[in-house]
Amino acid sequence: MSTDHILVAVFDAARVRFFEYKRARGRLDPILAEVSSGLHHDRRDIETDKPGRGFSSGGQHHAYESEHDPRKLEKHDFVKAIAGAVEAALDRHKFNKLVIVAPSRSVGEFRGVASGKVKATLWREVPKELAGLSDTELQNHLVPILQVPDV
Repeated sequence: MSTDHILVAVFDAARVRFFEYKRARGRLDPILAEVSSGLHHDRRDIETDKPGRGFSSGGQHHAYESEHDPRKLEKHDFVKAIAGAVEAALDRHKFNKLVIVAPSRSVGEFRGVASGKVKATLWREVPKELAGLSDTELQNHLVPILQVPDV
């Protein structure tokens, strides 16, 4: 495999797009169409029941809060699915370097769920919210960053 086979994953909590970047051409080429996480739905669609009720020592009624925010869990599961898709591509020898472009929190979450072999291919992290940009806008933002020589 060429040492110039770079996978670029651009994502946020709601969508992901994958690109191939070749330094010699200085271009991002889309690999797959955008994949949505389904987070555009209403929070009430994922919270099926009302919280339980309880009593305080003074006889007051109160609602129990959920221990986990369902939307945060969905976001976490989506980032985990992205890491799984990246690992599957790595297992198929589709790339040997990885660039992730996502908001800072998502970059950290990706590092937390990615396997060691995926982390070993991580070449660049771009902690920016760019998932909503068009392919042309991404090209203009990312290619200058990706052309910076390795230190």
